Amino acid sequence: MTGRREMTIAALAILVGAVAVLLAVSQTWVTAAWTAPDYPRVWVRLDGGDASPVARACGYVALAGVVALVATRRTGRRIVGALLALAGLGVVVACGFFWWLGDVVADSALTHAAGESTLGVVASDITTTGWPLLAVAGGVLITGAGVWATARGPQWPALGLRYEAPTTRRHADDDPWTALDKGEDPTLGA
Repeated sequence: MTGRREMTIAALAILVGAVAVLLAVSQTWVTAAWTAPDYPRVWVRLDGGDASPVARACGYVALAGVVALVATRRTGRRIVGALLALAGLGVVVACGFFWWLGDVVADSALTHAAGESTLGVVASDITTTGWPLLAVAGGVLITGAGVWATARGPQWPALGLRYEAPTTRRHADDDPWTALDKGEDPTLGA
């Protein structure tokens, strides 16, 4: 497989993972009913960005990392790949933690979202959705592509090499002072 193809696959994998994470955190993760003495039942929804702000931040880091991965070279690409792997790992841990502990984390997140006015209020009928699993899958994809970029990235082609102007050596004849020393007028050729 060529270096350009590897870089394209890694960039697309990170892009798909980042979009999956950002899509997942924009959806409702938890729905619950608040019940308080002498008040009617109130339904509360908590989206992924509120339930796991780390996942949203890591999703944006991965999205920016796609551009940085393509734009950098050798050592820079290793650093970007490592940061992408860490961002993906952050998504996996944050969303996996939320999914694994489910109702406990959801109750805590809902109480935190409601603020200090929850004295005597009980959350019931807590329902979690499957969106955290999509975020975990996106995080795994980002982590894998980040590790791949760290290992193989320095061998991939650089973006700007074909756009850089070739360097030329300056000739002594190009120097206007040299032309004046020879008795020539340097402004005639310009």
